[in-house]
Amino acid sequence: MLKRLAIYLNEMFPITSFIGTLLTAFAIQLSYLRLFSNPTKFHYQMLLSGIVITAVTLLIRIMDEFKDFEDDKRNFPNRPLPSGKVHSSDLKVLAFVCVALILLLSLTSINLFIFSLITLGYTLLMLKWFFIENKMRQSLPLAFLSHHPIVIFNVVYLLLGMIETFSDLDWSKAYLVLPVALIFTNWEIARKIRSPKDETAYTTYSKIWGPRVAIAVSILLQMAYTTSVSLIFIHLGTPVFLRTVFLVFMLIMMIPSARFLIDLKFKAPLKTNAESQILLILGFLVAACFL
Repeated sequence: MLKRLAIYLNEMFPITSFIGTLLTAFAIQLSYLRLFSNPTKFHYQMLLSGIVITAVTLLIRIMDEFKDFEDDKRNFPNRPLPSGKVHSSDLKVLAFVCVALILLLSLTSINLFIFSLITLGYTLLMLKWFFIENKMRQSLPLAFLSHHPIVIFNVVYLLLGMIETFSDLDWSKAYLVLPVALIFTNWEIARKIRSPKDETAYTTYSKIWGPRVAIAVSILLQMAYTTSVSLIFIHLGTPVFLRTVFLVFMLIMMIPSARFLIDLKFKAPLKTNAESQILLILGFLVAACFL
């Protein structure tokens, strides 16, 4: 079983996913701490919260294996579960481990534990398609609107962990940090945008909305979280030079989306560009916290 799970994690949730999720956790938590003029410092709760949201993310990935099994057999037959490289029983064990980690590591605070139960309850609703599976399978936007809030749950969990740990923190500046979650909204949309000639039976946002509307939504999201991160930098008193460099990099990284809006062609998948933006933003946030 361990060998099969190693194959599964390597293909569906590789080490880069673990590192990326933990980096997200540290960037958001450090930023929130610094927004209250606290010196940048490490607390074990930051690591625990990071592991929790990583476990939540992996749990959702596992749930999707079961929810999308029939679709994956048709569209992605080489994936671990439909190909038989991993068994459904293996994934159930891994899901149990994720749930155990989420609950055990949330015992540092009664409020965190309660919120972890709420989060797990929401993931259960996702697994059950909110009991309207037929409607959701026929509507990608509806599935997105109902499932994507789990990202906000993760950010709220991180902020709650900080507020429970540091007595001088409260929710008054959450409005600055919560929009950062839009980086994952853009990733979810961008990875399902294709040029007209590349469309298949697989449902994409470009097929539903049309490619130009889909990419326009992506561009608006990119502008929104770029503005949000810029506001965080202003509140942190980040040097103008670093803010300028950040904006230049972000504008450069928006070029593929702008080009696709014009000619409906791209040289590389938009998913890769969206992932690069995520890493860039997280890196700049961490850097700003230490300046």
